[in-house]
Amino acid sequence: MDILRGSFPRSARSAALLLVCCSVMSTSTAGAKGGVVTPPPLPVLSTVSFSPAIVAGGSPSTGTVKFGSATDGAVVTLFNSNPTVVTVPAETVVFGGQSSGAFPVTTKAVTSPTVVTIMATAFGVSRTGTLTITPATAPPVSDTVTITRALWSASILRIEATSTNPNAILNVHLTVNDSFMFTLTNLGGGRFQDQRPWLDNPLSITVRSNFGGSATKSTVK
Repeated sequence: MDILRGSFPRSARSAALLLVCCSVMSTSTAGAKGGVVTPPPLPVLSTVSFSPAIVAGGSPSTGTVKFGSATDGAVVTLFNSNPTVVTVPAETVVFGGQSSGAFPVTTKAVTSPTVVTIMATAFGVSRTGTLTITPATAPPVSDTVTITRALWSASILRIEATSTNPNAILNVHLTVNDSFMFTLTNLGGGRFQDQRPWLDNPLSITVRSNFGGSATKSTVK
């Protein structure tokens, strides 16, 4: 059970433990009848990549962890070889039914090209990716975010947005107090959307990109 303890968040460990226990019971029952039940293999972490992979110090990037197949949900631990130059979260989540997940990367100014290695670990498998930070010659350029739909109806909040950077991570915030609500799903081609149960009408939401762009829109019809 040490593997379960190290590979899953607390909420997922209980589900994983139940799955293992049920698998053991099924195997025992099948064994008594002469059969063997083999639990499905865990998805294997395949790559860690960055876009852009070469970035001027002070500008952001987006990291992506990818599995060889869709997951039932996975928490990927991230290790940064040079936190004085690059900042990444301690972990990122790949949601159930998905094979990849994105995480924001921020950088600081450097005086010479600096290569930083990010190691990702999940289910006992580790992969590394590198990000090259170069001296900046101009101020960072933000992407442009546009909210194409913001609608709350029947306790369901629907948000659609676009970004001029197709690799952006767009987070939805409650405008009134700037509290984080959720992250939009990247559909590709600079299009993003999501819908969530939301008890009360937020009245106004703000969508922010990790590349600097933002937009605000009312959720009132």
